[in-house]
Amino acid sequence: MNRFAQKTIAFFAALLLALAAGCAPLSLSDEELTELESEEPEVVVGQSIGQELAPTYAADHIFSLNYVSDTSFNPYRTSSAWNKVVAMLVYESLVELDESFTAHPNLITAWETEDGVSWRFWVDTERTFHDGGQMTALDAVYSIQVAMNYESSPYYTRLRHVKGVSSIDNESFAVTLSEADWRFYALLDIPCVEYNTGFDDRPIGTGPYAFSRSGRYLALFEEHPKAAEMPLDTIHLKEYSNAVDILQAFEDSYIDLVINDPNGMSSMGYSSANLIKYVNTSSMHYLGYNFSGLFSQPAYRLMMTYAIDRNTIVSEIMKGAGSAATVPVAPQSSLYPADLAQSLSYSTALFETAVAAIGARDLDGDGVLELGGMARTIDFIVCSDSATKVAAARSIAKKLQDAGFGVNLRELGYDDYREALKKGNFDIYYAEVRLCADWDLTLLLGSFQDLNPGGVRDTALDELLSGFLTCTDDELPAAAEALYSYIGQMGIITPICFEKSEVLFHRGVLTGLSPTQDNIFYGMENWTVDLN
Repeated sequence: MNRFAQKTIAFFAALLLALAAGCAPLSLSDEELTELESEEPEVVVGQSIGQELAPTYAADHIFSLNYVSDTSFNPYRTSSAWNKVVAMLVYESLVELDESFTAHPNLITAWETEDGVSWRFWVDTERTFHDGGQMTALDAVYSIQVAMNYESSPYYTRLRHVKGVSSIDNESFAVTLSEADWRFYALLDIPCVEYNTGFDDRPIGTGPYAFSRSGRYLALFEEHPKAAEMPLDTIHLKEYSNAVDILQAFEDSYIDLVINDPNGMSSMGYSSANLIKYVNTSSMHYLGYNFSGLFSQPAYRLMMTYAIDRNTIVSEIMKGAGSAATVPVAPQSSLYPADLAQSLSYSTALFETAVAAIGARDLDGDGVLELGGMARTIDFIVCSDSATKVAAARSIAKKLQDAGFGVNLRELGYDDYREALKKGNFDIYYAEVRLCADWDLTLLLGSFQDLNPGGVRDTALDELLSGFLTCTDDELPAAAEALYSYIGQMGIITPICFEKSEVLFHRGVLTGLSPTQDNIFYGMENWTVDLN
C-alpha cells in the first residue's frame, strides 16, 4: 500500500471517530492537502450521510452547486435543470428581465423601431468573452440565429416571427419581423455566446464566472464589470445524480443552493428548516373549453370564472407557490388590470346568479341540474402527472357538483391527456402554459393556432390580439385593458394562477437574493455570503 493511500485511510478513520463523537469536521494539514488536491482549489476529504466516504469539498467553507457531468451546459440545448442553473452564471442574456418581467438593457444597451417590424439594436462592445475576445454585434446576431434555428431550444417558438437578423456594424444589428411586435425587445432575454461556439457543450460566455479548465468549478471572471462586487471568487460544482443523494447533500450543506418546482412532477421534498425564496414565473394555470360543445355559449364559460376559489387553490393546494390571477397576465406585471381582475374573482353569489342565467334546473328531482332541458355531464380532463393540477381540478369539480352539476373528472396520463386534447374529447380542460414577457396570447387563443385545442374562432379576438402587439407603448395600457376585458367577458379561457418556483438555501449562509424566472443569480452583486 502506498503512503498516500495509508494517509487517506488514516484520515477516514479519524474523521469517523470525530463524527461519532459529535465533533466539528477535521481539517487536513498543509502537507496532507498538498498531496490530495488536484487542479481544483481546496479539495478535502469529507462525508455525506448515507454515502461512502470519498474525496469532496469541505461543506463548511466553500460554496457549491450541483451539476450533471455527462450533459451539456449549452444554454440552448441542455436537458439538465442543474446545468441550466450553472449556465446562468456563465452566460448573460442580451436583455434582462426583472421580477416584474420588465425588460432592461444588458448586453444589448439600446433599441429602436418605427413600425414594430424593423428593429435596430446596439450592443456593449466593451464587454469581453471569457477567452478574451471582444463582444460585437456579430456575437449577438449569431446567438439569436442559434436560438431561433435549434428546434429544441426553449427560445425557438418565441422567435418564430423573425424573418432576418444581421449585423449593421460592430456595434449594432438589425432584426426584421414578419409582423409587428412593439415589445419584441422583451423576447431577447436569451443567452449570448461567442460567435461559432453555439453548438459546443460549453460555449464561451461573458458572465461573471467562467468554467475552470477541468469544468469542475467556476472562477470569477476578472474582466466582468461587476467582478469587484461579486461575493464569491470560486463556485464549486459537485455531482449528485439521484433525488435521495441531492436531498441529503443539500441538507448536509455539501451543496448550498438548489431550485425546486413545487407544483411540478419532479418536486423535491426539501426540509422546512431551509430558507425559501419564491420566484415569480410566467407559467399560467387556466381552464380551456371545447367551443364545439356545451361551452360554445359564453354564459357557460363566464360562469366558471366565479366558480374558482383561486386564493384557496394557491394558499392550500399550492402552499403559497403561486399568484392568483383572473386575467392572462402575471399579477406582478404593470399590465395587470386590478379593477378588472377583481370583477372576475371568485364569488358564490355571482356564481349562483350565473347558474340561474344559463337556465340550469333540476327538472326531474334527481338532484342533478339539467342543461338546456337535457341531462348533461360535464367532461372535465386534467393531466394526472401533476398532483397540484389534479387537486386544483378536483376542487373546481367539487364546486360544480355541490351546485348540482353532473361532472366527470378524468385524470389522464400525459399521453392520454394530449390525445384527448387533440381529438376534442372534453368539455373543459385544465392546462398550464408558459407565456413570454411580451404577453402575446396569439398562439394560445388565435384562430387555427397549435395551442388552441378548444377551437377558438373569434375574429374580434384576433383583432384585439393583433392590436395588442402592434400598438405603441403609449397605447399599450388601453389595448391590454380591451383585450383582457373581452377575454374575461366572453370567458375565452379562465385563468387561475401563475406559478412560483423556489430557490432554497441555508439559513445564515446567504442573504440578499432577488432571483428571477430566468436568472436566479439576478442581482448577485448584492448577496452577502457567510461560509464560516
